[in-house]
Parts: sequence; structure tokens; C-alpha cells
Amino acid sequence: MQRKFTPVLLTLFSSILVLNANSVSAVEPAAIAIGEMNLYPSLSFATGHDDNILAEETGEQSSRVTRITPNLLLEAETDNTLYRLNYSIQKGILHSSNADNYLDHNLTGTANIIGNSRNRVDIQVEVIKGHEARGDESGGATTTSESPLEFDLNTLQAIYTYGGEDAIGRIELSLGYDNKDFTNFSSITDSRNYDRISFGAQFNYKITGKTSAVFQATQNKIDYDEASVTKDNTNTRFLVGTTWEATAKTSGTVKIGWADKDFKDNSRTDTDGGTWDASINWNPRTYSTVILTTGQEFGESTTADSSIDTSNYGVNWGHYWNDNLKTTVSYNLVNHDYSNSTRDDDTKTLLVGINHETRRWLNLGLGYTMVDKDSNLAGSSFKKNVLMFTAQGSL
Repeated sequence: MQRKFTPVLLTLFSSILVLNANSVSAVEPAAIAIGEMNLYPSLSFATGHDDNILAEETGEQSSRVTRITPNLLLEAETDNTLYRLNYSIQKGILHSSNADNYLDHNLTGTANIIGNSRNRVDIQVEVIKGHEARGDESGGATTTSESPLEFDLNTLQAIYTYGGEDAIGRIELSLGYDNKDFTNFSSITDSRNYDRISFGAQFNYKITGKTSAVFQATQNKIDYDEASVTKDNTNTRFLVGTTWEATAKTSGTVKIGWADKDFKDNSRTDTDGGTWDASINWNPRTYSTVILTTGQEFGESTTADSSIDTSNYGVNWGHYWNDNLKTTVSYNLVNHDYSNSTRDDDTKTLLVGINHETRRWLNLGLGYTMVDKDSNLAGSSFKKNVLMFTAQGSL
């Protein structure tokens, strides 16, 4: 059998790869026929050790960690449309700190509609009941609570594409909406509830058979629910670049441009500057892939600061040693530069994983994660090491 590798875009804590110590590569479950639909059940079990569960600078608390994640995927297909409905639950158990146990739910529905060779619509709706672990809150906040912060997140995304795969020009128009509401510790979280609506347009112009120029414009408007919060803003990005598949060994997308974050409240300081997104894949062998990624954006802050200038740089190497055994090594650096203050955070993440596709219906993995956050704000630095064994099975 020929060796194989499917490139996976690196993110800081990818939920797909074993190297994040949460899961292994997806199994290939057998279908259960339900009328004209197919049901694909699977179950993931992960257990291991985290030596700093609250991401503390001093007085670290360690714990054995267990995660149990059942998943149901329902799929239906017609001549021109593919429908998917996916529901998963994750039960997290921190054996040395019951207060940090959690139960997350995720329901995602997608519809991929092909009108004809030139017209396509992709729609995704997602409903999440999730949590932010203590010590790992979004936006840089360092609040104190007795248990994880729980939230409801509802999102909608629609993308319309005009132009075929081989067309000289292709247009993509996107619309998105998301609403986030925290459901506990209201004195802490009320100021973080928001609604956001996003618009986007992208034009791809084919220069050669395998290279296209890319022109992209996006804008999102975020409104916070609490009237006393003065962070309502409009974030606009303009990017131009290229996407290519020059040879069987290299492909990628590189875009650079300008971003602007404009606050509704005049007392807030607006932010603008250069921005970029890039992902480059190099396949020295058919069974080995190196992925380089980098990007920049002006993100939301949950501190007194207006915004966060976030830059990330990553490298990921995935290698199949044979048909069933894969290793992955990645390193990621994220810099958070907070506006209106001198706070600056660097977070380095090293991930190493090995995955064995034992059977069509069973994958086994072992992953190690090291996180090192260095902040000039007292009490905000920490180091942690996580080692997890994961088994994922299906019918």
C-alpha cells in the first residue's frame, strides 16, 4: 500500500491531531443506515497527566486528567447537496480538582449545495455549550473563580462561490454571525457577552494553471451586551497575495495587507497597521509534510486594554513511517501585545505525538504538550507539561 499523508493546517491547540494530547487522527467508522441517511458513531477516550492544571506561575497544582468524547455524525446526500449533522459531548475529569470538571456540548449542522459548475453555497450552523478553564481565559483576563467559566456560543456562516475550479476568476462572498453569552459568575462575565456580524469578499484570479492572485476584504462589527462596556468596534482587513501549487512538493497561500480596528467610543484608541496570513506546505516525500504558518490580527481583550495585537508563527512536521504509524512534531509562538499598556506576552507551545492506526475502527495515540508563557505582567507567566494517551474507536 502506498504511503499517505493529508496536510493539516496548524493551530495553537488543534483538536484534530494527537499531538495536542486530546485526540488521535480520525478513524473510518462504518455507517448505520437510517432510511436514506447514514449514522457514524465514534468514541474517544483520553487519559494522562497535567502538571499545572490552573496555569499558575507559582504553587502549581497537578492532576490526572480524563476526557471522554462520544460523537454522532448523521449524513445525507442528494444529487447536488450534502447535509451533515454532528453532535459531540466531552466530559472532562480532573481527578485532583473536582471543581474543574466540565461537560461540553457541540452541535454542528452543515449544508454544501452545488447549484451548477459555477455556483456553490456552503452553510454552517453551530451551537456550543462550552467552558473556559481556570487560568486559560480568553482575552488575557486573570480573574478568580471557583470553577470554569461556562458559556453558550451560537454561530452561523454562509459562503457563496461563483466560478468553477478551472475558471480564470472566482468570487467568494461570506456572511457570519456569532453570539456568546456566559452563563455563570455574572459579576465577572457580563462584560464579555457580545454579538458579532461579519462580512467578507474574496476574488481569485488565475495567473497560471496552478497559481492565482488573491484579493480579500473582511469586516466584522462586534457589540457588547453590557451598556457600560465601551469596546464596541469595527475590525476591517484588506489583503492581497497569491496561492499556488507549483509542484507536487510545494503549495501554499501568502497574503499581506492592512488592518484597522475602529472603536465606537471616541475615548478608545483606534488601532491600525500591517497584517498578514500565510501557510506554506512542503512535501519532501509523499508521506512527509512540513507546514509553515504565520498570521496577525487585532483581537478582542477582556482586560482594561482596548485590543490585542496578536502575531503567531508555527512549524509542523508530520511523517508516516509506514501505512499505520505517524509522528507529528510542532512548535508555535504567539505574541500578544496589549494596547494602552506595556503588557506583552509570548506563549511557546511544543507538541510531540505518535499515532498508530491499529485498525480501520481503532486509533491509538500518545501525545506530549509543553506550554511556556512569558509575560511582563506579574502573575501571568506559567509553564505546564501535559502527557496524554488517547484511544478513538468506532463501529
